[in-house]
Amino acid sequence: MNSATPGARDTVKSILKTVGLLPIAQRIADLFRPPSLYSGYERRFQQLKRRSAHVLGERLNNHQSRQKVALVCDPSFPEVQIELGLIKALQLANFVPVVLITTPGREGKLLAEYYKLAGVDDICHWPDFAGETDTAAAEAIVSQCKSLRDLIEFEHAGVRVGRIAVSTALRITYLGSLDFQLPEHRKLLVDQVAQSMVAAGAAQKILHRFRPDLTLFVDTVYSPHGELFDSCVQGNIETVQWQQAHRSNLLRFKRYSLSNTGEHPGALSEESWRLVRDMEWTENHSKQLDRELYSSYASGDWYSVVGNQFEKSMVDSARLREQLNLDPSKKTAVIFPHILWDATFFWGKCLFADYEEWFVETVRAACANDRVNWVIKIHPANRRVREGRSLQCESAEVESLRKYIGKLPPHIVMIPPESEISTYSVFPIMDYGITVCGTVGMEAARLGIAVLTGGSSLYDNKGFTVDSNTREEYLQKLLNIECIQPLSSAQRELAERFAYASFIMRPWQAKSVTLRYIPNTQKFMYQGQVNIKSREEWYTADDLKALAEWIADPNKLDEYLAQGMSRPVGTTA
Repeated sequence: MNSATPGARDTVKSILKTVGLLPIAQRIADLFRPPSLYSGYERRFQQLKRRSAHVLGERLNNHQSRQKVALVCDPSFPEVQIELGLIKALQLANFVPVVLITTPGREGKLLAEYYKLAGVDDICHWPDFAGETDTAAAEAIVSQCKSLRDLIEFEHAGVRVGRIAVSTALRITYLGSLDFQLPEHRKLLVDQVAQSMVAAGAAQKILHRFRPDLTLFVDTVYSPHGELFDSCVQGNIETVQWQQAHRSNLLRFKRYSLSNTGEHPGALSEESWRLVRDMEWTENHSKQLDRELYSSYASGDWYSVVGNQFEKSMVDSARLREQLNLDPSKKTAVIFPHILWDATFFWGKCLFADYEEWFVETVRAACANDRVNWVIKIHPANRRVREGRSLQCESAEVESLRKYIGKLPPHIVMIPPESEISTYSVFPIMDYGITVCGTVGMEAARLGIAVLTGGSSLYDNKGFTVDSNTREEYLQKLLNIECIQPLSSAQRELAERFAYASFIMRPWQAKSVTLRYIPNTQKFMYQGQVNIKSREEWYTADDLKALAEWIADPNKLDEYLAQGMSRPVGTTA
């Protein structure tokens, strides 16, 4: 099937690397690669260089005091453009950035040029540290495992090799699950374990050479970033992850150590949650949260990094109920499946073997309960993923339903990712929401909707969700979901507080260097720019000063939250 093509490609790369021909093959591939995949990045780089090279190149470190080393692990395009602002914040915090490029070929070389533009002198490339793969050793590791779960639990020198290898294999194939007994899946797993072992060794070489005081990541799950992340945490190196938040130019940061490695990047530490629970709460907080969420959805900017709400429409409740053919005499439960192959085995624990098993068993329970309407809202990011990677197959969720469930009964309806219905429109028709740990859970709970979780991670056990300790307990609740009451006013306020902290207090707003994603489902469009005009402006920029202070002080909260705590109630983020 077409979705397995990337896995075959990865196997070929592994073979070429083993026989020493990978660099040559990559150069040949660069020559024949369609220019449209690269020329857009090159054109934007030339524009950036022409407009802002003079100001980006300013080195902001204080040479009169000790300078520390920050190892920066490259994101891809276009995120590199906003990370140039983070480079300047690191310099203001008196870190000397060293950049590790893991992207191969021409794109990797162009990424290096971006960082050079920002005054980074030390740039290294992943292949310079990666050794040869040992397929025999990887086969021995896989053979010792009796199941996929055994392989997931395999670790080497504190690195979660098995977990990273299986997660990377899922992402390569875009499948909902892997069959440990299928020869082609087993071969892919052996290849990924071999690559992960190489990555773990390379990570040690990198850390030994540069001895960083801090590392900055975007991805901490997939190979080779996952192995380097684990090595940093095991080595007690200050480790920070950044991610795009819920709209353009909002980022969230989290500091990791051995004590919180398994926490979701969007989770609040106990200290942060205590601050949020104890803060004064007024109606203005609720209104500000309402405005933030509504405007983000209505503008199409809600998680626009993956095109979640591009070309979606707000639909009134009556029309939506009619469109979905919902029985007005019944309550309505909405299932929000995760993208099945995305970071399945990280950040908390699912009650099931993986997201696919959770999804299938949840729908199976829904089939057995016709006393409520059931709506399956397939994650809208699937559309952008398939279009961006030219996948001809349907989403893994739809394929899983066809394989394990078959035709859905009349009391269950599915909203596909291509639907023009905005997720925001679904909340008013909901009585229950079902997820593992999606942000939709706190969005729904703040409205008083009962949210059932299929695992732990982001916001479970905070007092506003319906949690379960076992899969049997969870499934029994689904079979009798109509008996679950709406949230109390106290529970709803807890949900509002958590959502307020996540969407208002938590994000850092980029102003000095910005990157805006433009709603368009036909092609990926974005606009990046540097808004600083002189060296002096770098030092006075409020966004960079606040971030630099947080980065420089390891005793501050695990999450970047200080800006939100000091922001006056009633102002926008």
